[in-house]
Amino acid sequence: MTGKIAALRAPRRVRWEKLAETRPFVSRLCSLGLHAALGFMGGCVRLPGNCAPFGIALTAVSGCGGGGLCCMLGAAAGYVATGGLAWGVRYASALLLVFTAGFVFRDTPAMDKRWFFPAAVGVITAMTGALSYFESLSPLRTSVALGTEVALAVVCTVLFSLSLATERCENEQEERRRRMGQALLLCCAVAALCRWKLWPGVVPGRGLAVLGVMLCAFFGGSAAGALAATALGAGVEAALGSSVWGVSCALAAALAGAVRRRGRVAFTLLFALSFLLCLFWGKEGWEALLCGGEVLLCCAVFLLLPKSALGALRVWSGEGSGDAAALSRRYLARRTRQLSSAFRSLYDTVHRSAADGGSDENMANMYDRAAESVCHDCPKKGECWHRDYIDTLTLLNDATLSVKRRGRLTLDELPPRFREKCVRSEAFLAAVNGEWRAMNYRRRLKARLSENRTAAYGQYRFLAAVLDEVAEELSRGGETDEFAREQLVRCLRSMELEGEAAVFRDGSGRLHAVIEGEAADALEKEEGYLDRLSRAIGVRLCRWTEDATPGRLSLLEAEPLAAGVGIAALQKEGESVSGDKSTFFKTEQGVLCVLLSDGMGSGESAAKESMDTVHILEGLLRAGVDPATAMEMLNSLMLLKNGEEWGYATVDLMCVDLFTGTVDFYKYGAAPSYLRTGRSVRRVKGISLAAGILMGEGEMPDVIHMSLPEGGWAIIASDGVISPDSDGWIRQKLLDYDGADPRELAGEILREAEERCGCGDDMTVLCVHVEVR
Repeated sequence: MTGKIAALRAPRRVRWEKLAETRPFVSRLCSLGLHAALGFMGGCVRLPGNCAPFGIALTAVSGCGGGGLCCMLGAAAGYVATGGLAWGVRYASALLLVFTAGFVFRDTPAMDKRWFFPAAVGVITAMTGALSYFESLSPLRTSVALGTEVALAVVCTVLFSLSLATERCENEQEERRRRMGQALLLCCAVAALCRWKLWPGVVPGRGLAVLGVMLCAFFGGSAAGALAATALGAGVEAALGSSVWGVSCALAAALAGAVRRRGRVAFTLLFALSFLLCLFWGKEGWEALLCGGEVLLCCAVFLLLPKSALGALRVWSGEGSGDAAALSRRYLARRTRQLSSAFRSLYDTVHRSAADGGSDENMANMYDRAAESVCHDCPKKGECWHRDYIDTLTLLNDATLSVKRRGRLTLDELPPRFREKCVRSEAFLAAVNGEWRAMNYRRRLKARLSENRTAAYGQYRFLAAVLDEVAEELSRGGETDEFAREQLVRCLRSMELEGEAAVFRDGSGRLHAVIEGEAADALEKEEGYLDRLSRAIGVRLCRWTEDATPGRLSLLEAEPLAAGVGIAALQKEGESVSGDKSTFFKTEQGVLCVLLSDGMGSGESAAKESMDTVHILEGLLRAGVDPATAMEMLNSLMLLKNGEEWGYATVDLMCVDLFTGTVDFYKYGAAPSYLRTGRSVRRVKGISLAAGILMGEGEMPDVIHMSLPEGGWAIIASDGVISPDSDGWIRQKLLDYDGADPRELAGEILREAEERCGCGDDMTVLCVHVEVR
């Protein structure tokens, strides 16, 4: 976008600030004139019963400086112009007392309290009103009237102070009160303008009220339009004493608001038709014609308003923010799909290696199978294995102990009676030994399959744990921040952009802002849009590049900490590839994950083992699985994946929370890590075995919780870098380094390790440095 177009889109507040810098006298004069106009407007508004607290409230919120003085004089002029000198003196005295109270207490701590001016206005209004109200002979009626005026004065002071404040609202409740104050100011403006007529029967304030009701009904619907008509109608009726106008306007707003989605033309035609019918039904003659002419003129102005003006008016209304709940559910659905994809990949890996089988370990069945292969055509088969089956089995059971002890059976170990009776002893003996070897094979296979099944069934436990985490996040996460969403929508409209927007926080409390539609594509072409949106919602935002969906812009609350990662690696001498694999990435929860895996041995096989380990663990962590659970799942998966083959890999995982500075180490057989905070270096070492060695579901990895504050360093290295005998040099190297480049430090450590230990193993060093953004 060119500078000229950007200047045209600049907020009015920026233009006013530039005017204040270049022409301070002109800006000050305009400010004083605005205060005087506000005071005069408040003094012109009178409610039934001669109640007029609005000028007093506006004088109070204008302060005790030049603005307050001008507002006081303007309000006094309004009271005298509309009610005469005798009636206006009472309110003029109240104005003077309020201004004097602010001037006297301007340097005291009470002046900074929010309750000071509302309390002062209430006391002064009660004191000055008591002199005039109690001239009546009805004490109850005068007490109610005076109490009502005092309450109105206090409430108006509170609402006006919020509506005229320049500071950004801190919460949604303050924003709601500010809008109530702005609506009250608009009603006062309408009521004040209704007291002045350009021509007999032509009232500008009434036309302004019609236009305001049309805008509210067009942006907010039937309910908002009817509510606005009721509020503005009260101001019109207070000034003109007409009861038909408010009812007609509310009915027209309710009917036209129902068809606002069909466009401005249909909305305007229905509004004008229904309003005119109600007017001519309740009024007669010249007055009805003049009032109808005002309505038609306002409808014409509404139709001729450009889109840019409508967008600016919608900033105040807050309408059209989009379905924030639907967008937050889409975010949670995307997280669930990531989990599903990770588990599907896990299942495919296990399915290729899993198998089912069993074995029969009954010794009697072993003898039966041997007899079937040797004795099937023996003439004594019926005598040995039918008539005397129990006696034959008893004789063989005497030799079972020898089979179990030595793993084989000899001819001498068979009972003498069996050798005398059996005519095929040697063949039967060979068959029994063969069946014993086969049964041992089946036993080992069954044990291995049992381990695999245990590991596979353990995945269901891990899956349940992950689903519990998701359920917990669904219950406490994804809460929409309506106040921040409204501020974001206002900012978009000030830039003349339209689109759906949602602002919510995930389970970890991190704020997400999602923009969909034309605004998402247009914002990427704007310079400095992140800073502008951040100022709008009061949170520094950053772009989430992982979500590259067209027509959607995903923004996240920026982490207060930034981490730099440096990697240096060297393969074993004589090998073309390194068996160490490493990576680092940042999750959507603002956690930096640094991962290092050392496969068994070296070369291609070790590289494949460590690459699979890193790939699987990264997928689980990116999907939001708890790191400890992900490590357990990895151990079970490696047992299933390797099957009968022997394979393992060390795993070293470091997770740094960039919001809090906490760091967690998760280790499976990994070398020690080192953490530097200030001028001290700590060694982080685990005792668990490498992933893929532990049987069944395995056990928990080593988990160490620590803190890595601003300026801290962390080093993760493979066992080829760190000697088990001495690591004092790496401690000293980390302590002496005074630079800020993690890659430089990683390279220095690798070079010294090569000089000390040579290249007898793969070597990888990862350095992490944390600092404030």
